[in-house]
Amino acid sequence: MFKFSDLKQIHLEISNNCQASCPMCSRNIDGGQENPLIKLKDWSLEDFKSVITPRVLKQLYGFYFCGNFGDPIMNNDLIEMCRYAKSQNENIQIHIHTNGGARKTQWWEDLAEALPINHLVIFGIDGLEDTNHLYRVGVNFNAVIRNARTFISAGGKAQWAFIRFKHNEHQLEEAKALSQELGFESFHHKESSRFILEAKVKVVDRNGKIIHHIEPSTNTPMKFIDRKTIENYKEIVKGSKIECQVLKTKEIYIDAHGDLYSCCWLANTPYSHISEDASFEVRRKIKQQHDKMISILGEVNTFKRPIEDIINSDEYQAIWKDMWHGNDKNIICARSCGVHQNVEISKCADQFLEVTRFNG
Repeated sequence: MFKFSDLKQIHLEISNNCQASCPMCSRNIDGGQENPLIKLKDWSLEDFKSVITPRVLKQLYGFYFCGNFGDPIMNNDLIEMCRYAKSQNENIQIHIHTNGGARKTQWWEDLAEALPINHLVIFGIDGLEDTNHLYRVGVNFNAVIRNARTFISAGGKAQWAFIRFKHNEHQLEEAKALSQELGFESFHHKESSRFILEAKVKVVDRNGKIIHHIEPSTNTPMKFIDRKTIENYKEIVKGSKIECQVLKTKEIYIDAHGDLYSCCWLANTPYSHISEDASFEVRRKIKQQHDKMISILGEVNTFKRPIEDIINSDEYQAIWKDMWHGNDKNIICARSCGVHQNVEISKCADQFLEVTRFNG
């Protein structure tokens, strides 16, 4: 693994709080109940300065506020964090991923002013007024558009990110046209691969009553992750050549509690629900691999130990050899960064990508 002196990018989860209840998000169960394993945490400005020191900032190409569970705009100190980062490195690049539904217009104007020239706010908007809320449960479409318009008018650069489902696929071109009208820098769409065992996900209210269902788009090659794919996970992992993406980008991930991982995929495991279904065996194995990894790495909390000490430690530098090339390859690494020579295995591996995500 690369040394601290080569670190170029950091993925930060400064909040694991969110006002939305997306049914296939790792923090929710069907959009109606929060994942009980998640303990809410927001970084303070002081936390940020203690971890992301001037020395760290001066060598970074950039960082992005996102995370596995929260929305960074829920953090009350986000704007001041951006100002501080810019004051230490005016050329730094900052990306922010958000559903865009929170905060008042003045806040969005202040954010545009606080960000460095090299920035981008990615708004997750999955449809129009009559559909966005079907997946982005709890998000008001008109509020999102108001906030995006305010941010762009104040000089902010924004991207519209659209997840395509059956209920919104007919609006793709209309949404793209609206993004251009509003002044978004770009429009990006993708499919969801979080359908496990069936091509339908229920959305429930706080009382457990089913409100509606979410289904994959009609023309996606990936309908759902089937039982056969899950049962063949050992062959998929064994046949994979792991080409770590963060090794190429020289990136690390730090979660809301300050724990440092090489990437966000590995950081998801402690909060994954091990359900008694076809995915039980693989989820349990992933949990065992995670616990072994942490026992070897030792202290990885950046509130207690500097980033440099963690990355440059002998344990951090050496552990990846076994995780990527040993007899017990890391399943998370194989599913997210695995390259598969066998065509049939590759096809299964594409589906396998989201098997271990928390889906209730």
